[in-house]
Amino acid sequence: MEPEETQKAKKKGMFARIESRDDALKTIRDCAMGFFAIAALQAGIGYFIAPSLIIDAVLYALLAAIMLQWNSRVAAVRLLLIACFAVYVTVLNRLGMAAEGGNNIFLALIILWAAARSVEATFKVNGKYAEADPEPGVE
Repeated sequence: MEPEETQKAKKKGMFARIESRDDALKTIRDCAMGFFAIAALQAGIGYFIAPSLIIDAVLYALLAAIMLQWNSRVAAVRLLLIACFAVYVTVLNRLGMAAEGGNNIFLALIILWAAARSVEATFKVNGKYAEADPEPGVE
């Protein structure tokens, strides 16, 4: 493999470093799509089993849409706060200290990871990488 191909292979996925505006925008898009999937899952479960999950689904979908549309740091931080609360409630439920909440700690941690990556990406796209990358060779 050529060095460029190796570099491109390293930049794929949720665990890739955010090293450019394009990386940050891709991370925002991927995380938003993940939140839409979580919202759909929670809405489905909420419709059939636990109606209280519909509120979470609406919040995830609404904040993900705002984050995706405007690269919003506020939406990303709110998603992170909701994800932290979801992990907290899930841990309490697993320990038997709460009656409400999920049981899947891994899903809660994945949501937390996506929210943290969203915050990182939105802050970088609005800060460090606020301007589009210049064309190679142009100064």
